[in-house]
Amino acid sequence: MTASGDLILDPVFRKTLLLSACLVTAFAGSAPIGIITASGHFTLEQSQVWGNSTLFDGSAVETDAASSEMVLRNGVKIQLGAGSRAKVWENRIVLEKGIGQVTAPESYGVLVAGLEIRGSEPGARLQVGVKDGVEVTALNGAARVSSGQGVLMAAIPAGHRMNFAMQAAAAGTITRAGCLLYKENHFILQDEATQEVVEVNGQDFALNVGNRVEVTGTPGTAKPVVTLATSVLNVATVAPRSRGGCISAAAALGASTELNTGGATPAPPPTATPKPPKTGMSTGAKIAIVGAIAGGGAGAALALAGGKKSTSP
Repeated sequence: MTASGDLILDPVFRKTLLLSACLVTAFAGSAPIGIITASGHFTLEQSQVWGNSTLFDGSAVETDAASSEMVLRNGVKIQLGAGSRAKVWENRIVLEKGIGQVTAPESYGVLVAGLEIRGSEPGARLQVGVKDGVEVTALNGAARVSSGQGVLMAAIPAGHRMNFAMQAAAAGTITRAGCLLYKENHFILQDEATQEVVEVNGQDFALNVGNRVEVTGTPGTAKPVVTLATSVLNVATVAPRSRGGCISAAAALGASTELNTGGATPAPPPTATPKPPKTGMSTGAKIAIVGAIAGGGAGAALALAGGKKSTSP
């Protein structure tokens, strides 16, 4: 305080007060939607702030060396990592750079690079990162990823993550890799990264069934016919990865590595008993070698065009 009785304010505190006044003016008529706090500096509406501030609909937030946490009045919690930038609304956040975690109901959307990500249940916690591409991780509860047109592109189970190429995401295309199988008279693919089952439509499937492949296509709008499938993918290209390796996945899903087997993995024939050697023939008997089908959890895999599939799990 000066001799005249005027209060001397700390420069940082003064700047925060000025920013608050500017925000009130800029968002006049809008009710606050929440608060933002950080252990250091962050930028709010192009002004540097230390500590905390009020959020309004459409607030532009950018972090520097410190991360920040936003708590909205509707219960949504958002953590923005260091070096990140986003715009925040009461019902959505647009992530422009960096990484963010959102704990929110299904009604709250995370928008990034033409994708819309939502949790599938109350309190779902999702992590979304954007740099060269988009990485979505379902930390708690499943994550549903849709195109800008609202078409479901992926349903990511809890504990799994999935990457989307930036240009592909903007164009609505998606690439998946895993086991190509046959079930209920349709082809399905079990994604090797997320274990998600997708019904696939397209050509060049017959030679690849039972193998590991990589497919690229656009999400279909029709509801899957196969019970286990979460979505439909209209495939434009099929790239072989390896032969076989899908018997365990087929057994776990009740699917087949061959066509026209009624939707179930065919059981192996019994091992042939060696016949006694005949006169004039070699003493070596002809024995059929049969691979046993392995049980267990669903593996994720896809494979190669042409030829018989291997019987290895």
